[in-house]
Amino acid sequence: MTSRHKVFIVTLGCAKNTADTDNLTRLLKARGCLIAANPEEADAIIVHTCSFIEAAKKQSIEAILQAGGIKTGKQKLFATGCLIQQHGAELFKEMPEVDAFLGTGQLAQIPGLLEKPRNRFINRARPGGFMDAPRQSKNADFGVWSSELGISNKNNLLPHSAFHIPQFPKASAYLRLSEGCSHPCSFCVIPRIRGAVQSRSEDAILREARELAEHGVEEFSVIAQDTGDWGRDTRSRNRLPELLRAIGKIPGVRWVRLMYMHPASFSDDLLEVFAEQPDKFPYLDMPLQHIDSQILSRMRRKIDEKNTRLLIERVRKRAPDLSLRTTLLAGFPGETAAQFRRLVEFVKEGHFDYLGAFAYSREEGTVAGRMPGQISQKVKQERQTTLTDAYYDTAHTRAQKRIGKAEIILIEETEGNEVLGRTRREAPEIDAIVRLPQKAARRGRFVTAKLTGYDAFEYTAQPL
Repeated sequence: MTSRHKVFIVTLGCAKNTADTDNLTRLLKARGCLIAANPEEADAIIVHTCSFIEAAKKQSIEAILQAGGIKTGKQKLFATGCLIQQHGAELFKEMPEVDAFLGTGQLAQIPGLLEKPRNRFINRARPGGFMDAPRQSKNADFGVWSSELGISNKNNLLPHSAFHIPQFPKASAYLRLSEGCSHPCSFCVIPRIRGAVQSRSEDAILREARELAEHGVEEFSVIAQDTGDWGRDTRSRNRLPELLRAIGKIPGVRWVRLMYMHPASFSDDLLEVFAEQPDKFPYLDMPLQHIDSQILSRMRRKIDEKNTRLLIERVRKRAPDLSLRTTLLAGFPGETAAQFRRLVEFVKEGHFDYLGAFAYSREEGTVAGRMPGQISQKVKQERQTTLTDAYYDTAHTRAQKRIGKAEIILIEETEGNEVLGRTRREAPEIDAIVRLPQKAARRGRFVTAKLTGYDAFEYTAQPL
């Protein structure tokens, strides 16, 4: 059975959520649905939520309320994802305008709900995410995959369809290795929301990568809650280096970025992949969260300051041209002024090309949320600002060293009389952009240009 329903999707939160809705989009298209450009013309509005921190929860609630405010009598409104998995029972009572509340593991039900509407309900039976196929055939939630969703290929893998951006063919895509997380980090709600790690098979990952490459994708951002945890549950954990090399060998693939790598999961075998092919594997995102050993221990990060520094030293020695990103938390419970100063000094040492600084968010149900020594919101925000400022100074210094150099730039969009893009050293959506004159687009989506300036997280460049 196919459908011509129009669906409008709002995606909030991290790249894992984007991967979820990318997969949902493919599935909807395979069933004959159309993706609406605006909510007014849609038969159904989907708000895929985030609840990783308190600010994300508020944003998600506001998005649902906004969608409910424009919803007409004939439209359906589905709220999905992390916020529903965590707080769906309360929201079900408070938001009668929502027709279905679906947790992180229930997105695959949406095509069936469009064709066979149900009375208002909530389903959070299985935490997880949008995986390829049933992991437990006896679970009713997984049973929708084959018969109800009309997936006919023998492996029950997700269908794929061509990607398109109006002006430029899409060159970049997320490639997901696994769902869930088995790390016990004391500040994190992800294991409760998405469950323990569930790895995709190597065949499924490579199949998706090949099909995306055939549709014009030349850059992959490899993602998971912890990419280094891929295979923990299937005894293939040590095969990540081989998997990355296989992705890199796919015809047409130019860049492969490894995101969300827990430092305790990073191995020397994995480092060799970056050292062997620096042009193919130019980027590593490794969230460290802190540098003080006492704080790291209370965070349950499985690594201390000494081993963190040794790890950075090995990475910089074996892969000196690697673009290295990290994430740090300011204001963790019990963080003293002295411990925070050490974190700031660590940032000023200039180890990182890109860095995200966040204020600790006290989350319900976490170990850290029950710890003594909670720091006021005012102090946490002040520390976040101080940390960010320290990073901006080092970022400016690093950027000046690149001015005058020629780099390959991926052009992604138009803005006025300019086009915007990124080099291999920048990840999509989170790092600096490069501005070029409109004429650069005539040379294709990858152009060689000389960087001419840098200011406030933006480079300027001239095509060569």
